[in-house]
Amino acid sequence: MRIDGVPNQPKVTQTNQRGDTARAKKAGGGRGADVVEISQSAQDVAELSEAAKSAPDELNPRIGEIRAKVQSGHYNRREVIEEVAGSVMESSNMRAVVSEVTEVRSAQRALTDVPEVRADVVRDAQQKVATNFYDQPEIREGTAQGFLYEMM
Repeated sequence: MRIDGVPNQPKVTQTNQRGDTARAKKAGGGRGADVVEISQSAQDVAELSEAAKSAPDELNPRIGEIRAKVQSGHYNRREVIEEVAGSVMESSNMRAVVSEVTEVRSAQRALTDVPEVRADVVRDAQQKVATNFYDQPEIREGTAQGFLYEMM
């Protein structure tokens, strides 16, 4: 994971953690005290976060304007909702999702056209195969003509 503005810190392996612990014990004169160090970049992020939380709304007049619009119900109007929905639909990620949904719906419609398997018809066909019914010349010819008719 990468957070913009904060440099990626190298991962500390378990071996390095053990070495750091051993060094801390030696430096502490045999005491097993835990030591926590917070990087400078993490401290900077925490300070900026606190500053943003405690900053008055007046620093950015848009905040007050947006808050007033939310409270007045401006964003609940149909044309605003449609504009936001249109923007979302135009995004490249959404196009891929819509395309996939269209494919799934098309496949579902195609599945409704597939006839149900009728056990009685299957049993009848199995019986005809077992009795060599389909080996008769006139049956073969009729079956071949049926296939050709279906294909045209």
